[in-house]
Amino acid sequence: MATEESPLLPRQEARVQPKFVAGILSTWIATFLAAADTTITATLSSTIADEFNSLAIISWLGTGYLIGLTVTQPLSGKLSDIFGRRASFCFAACMFMIGNAICGFARSKAVLIMARVVAGIGGGGCISIATFIVSDNIPLKRRGTWQGMSTVVFTMGIGLGGVIGGAVNDAFGWRWAFLGIAPIPIISCVLVAIFVPNHADRNQGLLQMLSRVDFAGAITLVASLVSLLLGLNHEGDQILTLRFIVLISLGATLFGIFVLIEWRWAKEPIIPLSLFRRRSVVATCLTVWFLASSFYILLYYVPLYMRSLGHSPSEVGFRLLPYPIASGAGSCLIGLIIRMTGKYGVFMYITPLFMIIATIGFSLTKESTPWILPELYLVCQGIGVGGGLTTLLLAMLHSVSHDSHATATSALYAFRSVGATVGLSVAGAVFKGRLKRFENKNGFSCKLTDACYLNALHGAFWLALGFACTALLCGFSIELSPREKDDEEDERNS
Repeated sequence: MATEESPLLPRQEARVQPKFVAGILSTWIATFLAAADTTITATLSSTIADEFNSLAIISWLGTGYLIGLTVTQPLSGKLSDIFGRRASFCFAACMFMIGNAICGFARSKAVLIMARVVAGIGGGGCISIATFIVSDNIPLKRRGTWQGMSTVVFTMGIGLGGVIGGAVNDAFGWRWAFLGIAPIPIISCVLVAIFVPNHADRNQGLLQMLSRVDFAGAITLVASLVSLLLGLNHEGDQILTLRFIVLISLGATLFGIFVLIEWRWAKEPIIPLSLFRRRSVVATCLTVWFLASSFYILLYYVPLYMRSLGHSPSEVGFRLLPYPIASGAGSCLIGLIIRMTGKYGVFMYITPLFMIIATIGFSLTKESTPWILPELYLVCQGIGVGGGLTTLLLAMLHSVSHDSHATATSALYAFRSVGATVGLSVAGAVFKGRLKRFENKNGFSCKLTDACYLNALHGAFWLALGFACTALLCGFSIELSPREKDDEEDERNS
C-alpha cells in the first residue's frame, strides 16, 4: 500500500524540491485550458451554428471534445508509465494545440467536429498526466493540499470556460476563442520539458517500449467507449432509439472483449482488473460516476435556468461566478484539512450532501425565487464538486499501491467522463420529453421565458438530485485510508 513518502522521492528528500513545484505549476497551465475547453462552446454554440447554418452542430461541439477526452484518460496512465510523464504530457499538449488551431481555421462542420475530437484527446491527456506528475513528486501526506489546488485549477477552468468564450466572441469573434488558446499549451510543454523528470526506462528503445503497449486492449477500449458515447449522445427526446440500441450493444460487446483481453492475454494491462477486486476502488469509481452525472447536469442546465429568467449571456456568466469561487475555496480548504489531520473519510459524506442541497434548491426554484438563493445553491455546488473531486482522488490513491497510482487515476477519470456523458444524455431526454409533452398537449411551442420551460428544467434538476443521492450512498462503501485505520488502532490501544 502507499506509504507516507512517495517511492519516487528518497526519504531524505521528503520536502518538495523547487524544480518539482515549477514542473507541477507548469502542467496546471494546460490543465486550466483543457478544463475551460470543456465548456467554452457553451456560449459559442449558437454563433457557430448560425455561421455553418446547422443546429445539429451545437451538440457535437461538446460531444466531440468529450469523446476525445474520455477515450484518452483510461489510456494515459499506462502509456505515460511506458513512455514517461514528460514525453507523454508534451505530446498531449501538442495535440491540444493542433486541435484548437484547426478549430479556429475550420471551414466545414466535419473538420470542426474532428478538430474538437483531436483537442479532446490532447486535453484529456494533459488533465490526467498532470495528476500523475503530482503523485510522482509529492509525498502522500502532503498530497491532499496539492490535489486540492489541482482540483481548483480544473474546476475554475470548467467554471470560467463559458465566460471566457463569450467574452472573446463579443470582442474578436468565436474563432479567436480557439486560436487564442492554441499557442499557450506550448509554454506549458516547454516548462514541463525543463522541470519535470521523465521517469522513463532509459535502457529501453522505442521498439521495446512499443512492444509493451497493449494495442489490442487499447483499440477495443477506445472503440467501445466511442460506441457508447455516440449511442448516448443524440438530439431526440427518446432514449430507446434504434441507433441507441445498436451502438450501446456494440459498445457493450467490445467492452466485454476488452475485459477478456485484459484478463487473459495482456502482458501489461491498460487497466489491471485486479484493481477492481478492492471494494474501495469500485465504490470510489461509482461515487465519482454519479457525482459527475449530477455536476454536469447542473453545469449545463443552470445557465439555461438563468437565461429563462431573461438574463443576457454576459449576465449569466456573472451570476455563475459563485460556483468557481466556491469550488476553488472548498477544494483548497478541504485539502488543507486533510493535510493537517490525515483524515478524509468525513468528506465522503459532506461533499455529496452539498450537491444534494444544490440540486434540491434548483429543483424548487420559481420565477419569483429571490435572486440570492440560486447564488447560494451555486456555492453549495462548488463546494460539493471541488471538495468531492479532491477527496475521491485521494481515496483512490490511498486504496492502491504507488505503482498503480497512474492506472487507478486513469480509471477514475474514465468513470467521471462517462458518468458525465450518461447524466447529460438522460437529462437531455427528460428535458426534451417534458417540453414535447407540453407542446403536444397545448398545441404551441414552449419559449425560453415561458413557465413550461422552467418546468422542463426541473425534470433535469430532479434527475441530478437522484444522482447526487446515489453518490452519497456509494460513498458509504469507501473504506478508510490505511493511515486513518492506523490512527484509530492507536487511539484504541491508548
